Amino acid sequence: MKRILLFLLLFVSAITFSDTLKNVSYNNGKLIGTFRENKQIIPNASVTKLGNEDVLMLSFSDSQMESSVPAFINRNDQYISKVYTVESNGIVVVYVYLKPSVTYQVTSRSGEFQVALSNGQAAAAQNPRYTAPQRQVNNNNSSNARITQAQPQSQPSNISRGNKKYTIVVDPGHGGHDSGARGNGYNEKDIALQVATRLANNLRQDYNVIMTRDSDFFVPLDTRAKIGNDANADFFISIHLNSSSSSSANGTEVFYFSKKDQGSYATQVAKFENKVDGSYGDVPFSDFILNDIFYKKNQKTSQAIAESVLNNLINTTGLRRRGVFGANFAVLRGSNSPSILVELGFMNNYSDLSQYLTPDGQERAANAIGSAIRSYFR
Repeated sequence: MKRILLFLLLFVSAITFSDTLKNVSYNNGKLIGTFRENKQIIPNASVTKLGNEDVLMLSFSDSQMESSVPAFINRNDQYISKVYTVESNGIVVVYVYLKPSVTYQVTSRSGEFQVALSNGQAAAAQNPRYTAPQRQVNNNNSSNARITQAQPQSQPSNISRGNKKYTIVVDPGHGGHDSGARGNGYNEKDIALQVATRLANNLRQDYNVIMTRDSDFFVPLDTRAKIGNDANADFFISIHLNSSSSSSANGTEVFYFSKKDQGSYATQVAKFENKVDGSYGDVPFSDFILNDIFYKKNQKTSQAIAESVLNNLINTTGLRRRGVFGANFAVLRGSNSPSILVELGFMNNYSDLSQYLTPDGQERAANAIGSAIRSYFR
């Protein structure tokens, strides 16, 4: 009986102290987030430098977000370039990519937080990157947020907009605490990011490009697909490197999403890549947004692009052709667009890995993949 009461107490406590983000919206210099709970929720906030951009990070501990919350908001105006929201390990983080000289003020009131943005030299002189001490909740239930260091869980990269016709998501595999495969003193997450960054830069010449991460941060598998879906992406490509218990394993292969893995080998590869988010990989397919019509259409296109990408990579690197396979990859499963996952080579085979250790080698691989994508998106 005592065990039951203890369980109920813990269960009720979890419900009581878990806040739920209901919506995030942005318009003309004002970001508003609303929570299901009608109480004051104060974020931890800080600014970090990412490339040439300052990123304001608002972190909400013991929180979750509803599936309807947009993971990605593109607003390339005078204040910001984009907003990105992610949930991981009981923390919700909102990333606001600020334009130069933009200042901000964070306020919190019942069930809502707001970020007011301004720009110009006068505003910067009066309020240089607004920082306020935490205040007690007053009678009107409004307060400024405390600025502290927040630990980011993931980050998207720069997106090039304009009048370009297609949007492509480039997804560097793994990141953060998830190193991916290891071999010859290197981590998969690092090599994947280097090649993916060069691929994104290559594609930006002709497309709107989003990266799911552009530095060493972890992004949940389902969030990676959601980033593309929220941006109405036309294509999703995930960059990885393989691993094997045998040092003689070698070669390049490309996968597209299939409900049923094509053979035991494809099953093994998918199992390794899915393991970081095991619970997501176990969710029944019927629970996902991708229906049979999208599935059949996307599978045919994905398979064709995968063949072209593999051909170009083999012709460029001279590595062994392992083939194109259908597999149940979690990172591809939720995508509304055609999508593929590239295994560039084997981390534990130095002959494979050496192809991607130099800037020239990474650039050649990026050019090969980019050329294949361009043949399908004109």
